[in-house]
Amino acid sequence: MTEIAPAKKENIWLNLGFNLALPILFLRKGNDWFGPILSKKLDISQESTLLASIMLVIAISFPIGYGVWDYVKRKKLNFISILGALSALLTGGIGLIPGATVRMFAIKEAALPALLGILTVITLKTKRPLVHLFLYNPEVIKVDLVNQKLIERGTKKNFDLLLKKCTWLIALTFIMSAVLNYFLSRWIVTTEPALDKSSFNDEVGTMMGWSFPIISLPCMVVSGYAFWLLIKGIQNFTGMQFEEALAHGPGSSKQNGKN
Repeated sequence: MTEIAPAKKENIWLNLGFNLALPILFLRKGNDWFGPILSKKLDISQESTLLASIMLVIAISFPIGYGVWDYVKRKKLNFISILGALSALLTGGIGLIPGATVRMFAIKEAALPALLGILTVITLKTKRPLVHLFLYNPEVIKVDLVNQKLIERGTKKNFDLLLKKCTWLIALTFIMSAVLNYFLSRWIVTTEPALDKSSFNDEVGTMMGWSFPIISLPCMVVSGYAFWLLIKGIQNFTGMQFEEALAHGPGSSKQNGKN
């Protein structure tokens, strides 16, 4: 009987560092730290648009590089890292495209979470609802065992209704994020990138810093509430304890080791 080692867990501090802290630092301080050196090497002014573009490229390379590194290390796609890399690419694209405006940037900031919210609801009636990725995930919950218990107790329909409620809560967090992202970016990012890319970078960095307490934390609270409802539902409809339902809870190794 061979035990299957559990998948390597992602380091949350590395995730926050590469997807949030480092991009903010380079967008806000990169020009001050490396501007003089690069301007001499490239023989350009420290106020040059090219230099600001380089700093922007470096800043967005952190989440992109982290997503690739995480995939190579854990041998699996990290959905959050993919979103971070995609968002970084779009941010960089807006900042580097000639003729780009701050309104385009605000629309970009709102578009991705809005799209995810719509997809979360649309995929609810498909074989692979997106909510399974966010909440009812086999890496977090023993989905097969829970489904088995639900069928045995005849409570599958009740649980499906609860899962639908949780889906709408997750969709709500994305829509809320989209709205807050748009208005926050319109409030903070006011310098057109074509006029002053350094100031634009600094404002984008400021917005990223404020987005965590203003946007991410409220969304995390709602998502946490949805997950709590899901766990309570599993306990009520299956009779399982919280630890029994967790993918890496007691008895997981034994079940994973069965052929």
